[in-house]
Amino acid sequence: MSKAEAVAHLQAQIDRNQVIADRIRAIDPELRQRLDALQHWQRARLDATYADLRDDPRYRPACEFFLDELYGGRDVHERDRQLGRVVPVMRRFLPAHLLQAVGDAVRLQAVSLEFDLALAELLAARPELKQPDYAWAYRQHGAWEERVDQLGLIRQLGELLDETVRRPMVHRLIRLMHGPAVMAGFGALQGFLQRGLDAFAHMGPADHFLDTIGSRERAALDAMQGGSEWPFEQWIGKGPEV
Repeated sequence: MSKAEAVAHLQAQIDRNQVIADRIRAIDPELRQRLDALQHWQRARLDATYADLRDDPRYRPACEFFLDELYGGRDVHERDRQLGRVVPVMRRFLPAHLLQAVGDAVRLQAVSLEFDLALAELLAARPELKQPDYAWAYRQHGAWEERVDQLGLIRQLGELLDETVRRPMVHRLIRLMHGPAVMAGFGALQGFLQRGLDAFAHMGPADHFLDTIGSRERAALDAMQGGSEWPFEQWIGKGPEV
């Protein structure tokens, strides 16, 4: 991907996130409460599903970055607001592969938020949220191919970050940007990039981490599509307890 293509990709994903952010701001308070509850449940589910990775000091930072910030539905609108302002600066200083990685991260966030909002709408009338409710909403939504694409995007982004940390000059550049970024008003964005690169540098080769996420999420997805009421049981029993 050329630098111009990477910038266009990044800008398109920023715009996409803005649309979904506007939708979320416009929903009624009850649906917003349900969305918040769903995202809280999902973060608890991810925390339990990957407890073995989190308990390993090698993988803990990558779990916190990848599962919490990108896949778990955390509110990152301030970072996105900053991102829209600094694309011209990023175009000047960041290489194409890192611009692509940021674009893919923003895309993964947008995809996750779009799915979360759709599930929250389906779950609005259900009094509680447990695995059978979650699996029912997945089957009602039925976007199986799009969910597989989401898992592919996780893999692609992880491989891009893994490649980036093998280029010490790029990682060093992001660290050196901390002070100027804070002074210029985009410290949240710089911190996001640094946390991601630091996590993958700390982890070393990412194959086991990405393989584990991919295989478990795909197994759970297949279980839900096949009608399972307890798609995460093999990792977390009847949980998570929230």
